[in-house]
Amino acid sequence: MHRLILILPLALTACGEPLTEYVYVSPEIPSETLTICPISDRKVSTVNQLAVLATEHLRSAECANGKIEAIAEIVGPV
Repeated sequence: MHRLILILPLALTACGEPLTEYVYVSPEIPSETLTICPISDRKVSTVNQLAVLATEHLRSAECANGKIEAIAEIVGPV
């Protein structure tokens, strides 16, 4: 009899609707954040053009890093 008292609550709790319903929410990320940062494909023949190309690549990297930071703020800690 004592065993039945211990087993019966376990059997009754397994039957029925789940009490918790999980809803997965995806954060809304602005479309401008998901656009590609342009990368220059200019051909270099002088040192000055190389400096300009390096500056363009730096700007592209800053653009990409800014978008990654914006997405990280929206998504939050994982």
